[in-house]
Amino acid sequence: MTKQEIENSGVNFTYDEHGHPELGNVSKAHIYNMLLQHKLKEIKLNIKSRPVELGYELRCVRPTAFDLMYCGLLGYGVKELFDRGISGAMVTSNPAGDTAPLYLKDVEDEHGKVKPRLVNMAGEKAEMVFNNGMQYLAEDDYDAAKEYLDNPEEYDFRKILNW
Repeated sequence: MTKQEIENSGVNFTYDEHGHPELGNVSKAHIYNMLLQHKLKEIKLNIKSRPVELGYELRCVRPTAFDLMYCGLLGYGVKELFDRGISGAMVTSNPAGDTAPLYLKDVEDEHGKVKPRLVNMAGEKAEMVFNNGMQYLAEDDYDAAKEYLDNPEEYDFRKILNW
């Protein structure tokens, strides 16, 4: 979140000794919902939103073996780091399931702030989500969508985001 987004969120944050907002003290769902409400008001969409903690629920399915395995793997990684006397790190897991410590110093900039991890917009995941058209309403869908919506163009992901 940018400093402006933090200030505009309407959330009163506490800050750590590095000046980072302590996001663990507030619900991320509440923060994102406040940002969404500001954006909806800005673009004059009269839509109600409510905060929801996102997890496996986002996939609209019951928790799967992957969810259990991933949580268990991270818990195992915490124990491994503890047994090795490693502190001041978070646990990461690679696609093969190997856990490793990730230190703040390895991801922070010269001011002690965590550097943003940018999305590779040319990558396969971004291509699927943003350019494939399977995840959202696009111009080619307007005629079919008119069966359900009066103005399908108002729900066009690219138009909403001014892309």
